[in-house]
Amino acid sequence: MTMSRANNDPSAPKRKTRFALVLDAESLAQLSGLATQIGRPGFYPSAVVFLASLIDADVSVAMLYSVEQRPRYLAVKADAALRRGGTEAAYIDGPYVLDPVYQMFQRDQANGAYPMASYLPDDFYDSEYYRCFFRNTQLRDTIDVLWRIDERSAITFCLGREEGTPLFGAAENALVQHTLPLLFALLERHHQFAAPPKPDATDRLVHRKVEATMANFGSSLLTRREREVVFYMLSGYSSEQTAERLHTAEGTIRNQRKSIHRKLETGSQAELFSLFIQCIPLADPDSEADPLVRLQGPAARPAP
Repeated sequence: MTMSRANNDPSAPKRKTRFALVLDAESLAQLSGLATQIGRPGFYPSAVVFLASLIDADVSVAMLYSVEQRPRYLAVKADAALRRGGTEAAYIDGPYVLDPVYQMFQRDQANGAYPMASYLPDDFYDSEYYRCFFRNTQLRDTIDVLWRIDERSAITFCLGREEGTPLFGAAENALVQHTLPLLFALLERHHQFAAPPKPDATDRLVHRKVEATMANFGSSLLTRREREVVFYMLSGYSSEQTAERLHTAEGTIRNQRKSIHRKLETGSQAELFSLFIQCIPLADPDSEADPLVRLQGPAARPAP
């Protein structure tokens, strides 16, 4: 009775309620295994297995992002996707530059876990990036974790559920959020001991070609502002959202979109996307030349 009165006493000191991170025996074993792999090649394969089991994800992928080379796969747990014939090259040969998660890295987004619905452009599902690449992954929902190694590189984990499975709920999002301090501490420790990945000449060259394409695509025909609009079109931003990003009127963006299609002689976003992708292998990283000229020949006229 005395204890009962004390618990009901409004003058009794308040106790902080803490979130309980409940891990079953399997998860604890995986977490222990991850800790033993610090500084070793098995760290990222162990990390994707642990994170996938934590929230029952069908897909778990760890990637290295860098401002100096194209993304690099560190570990992949995507059994069904691999059985369907999914390939790593489909992403890292160029489309990665239109990936909203990669763009978060480029914008210096803070470390954290981001539900898919929180970062997608408003017309993402109508974009050619979605139709030509993302739809083929058959991912229905993701939670993406971003952790920065330094100002020039970062680690990302994509935790996904495929079509035919439930979306991630508040419980899964909360669980990932509450696991982040532990995960980030392990990542920090791992990178203190692990040798940094060696630069790869092919990865550097492809990335430089992608960057050159982004910078110079259509420069012989389009104004600088129209080329900015092209990037938002390819990434899945509506005219309204593009106008917000570029601090202009929606009507102006609509007119610029029409002008882009007219000058490039494209009739749809599909044709525009195809031109962009075809230009990547032809781009010259050491010049400001428009790769579209090499693709279509020297008949392109100068931008007005």
